[in-house]
Amino acid sequence: MFDLKYLIVILISIDIVLMVICVFLIRKIRLIPKAEVFAQGISLFESLLGDADKVSGQFKEQIRMKYNLIKKLSVQLDNRIDRLNFMLNRADTLLADDKGIPQANKPAESFSHRKNEIVELAGKGCNVEEIANRLLIPKGEVKLVLDLNVTTQGDRLKAE
Repeated sequence: MFDLKYLIVILISIDIVLMVICVFLIRKIRLIPKAEVFAQGISLFESLLGDADKVSGQFKEQIRMKYNLIKKLSVQLDNRIDRLNFMLNRADTLLADDKGIPQANKPAESFSHRKNEIVELAGKGCNVEEIANRLLIPKGEVKLVLDLNVTTQGDRLKAE
């Protein structure tokens, strides 16, 4: 096998070769013009700035989309609040009627007026959901009025 002296000589020769390579690379680096290094640095920063600009554009678009979504949700929430207020007012009116508080036939008039509005809108081709949204009343009430209207018209035709 190898003697220890040979191994030490091989290691020292490898170290010397590595040192020569390092010195050679250092001299080559010193010979590179400073303008090239500066230009490479500038091009690197330009690419970074381009990427940052692209990301900021995407971020801006996402913010715009979220703003529009929030705007739509706000409108829907306002509509629901209006419907709830309307329903609360109706409930107060019905409770006042149950307690015997006279209100000069307002519920009867408002019901017949609302019935006429529902029938009129249905005659114009509006569906149940559109009518409920326009008049701020529950869909079930619209369906009930339309069903009663069909039934009463059928009864009138039979009577004639």
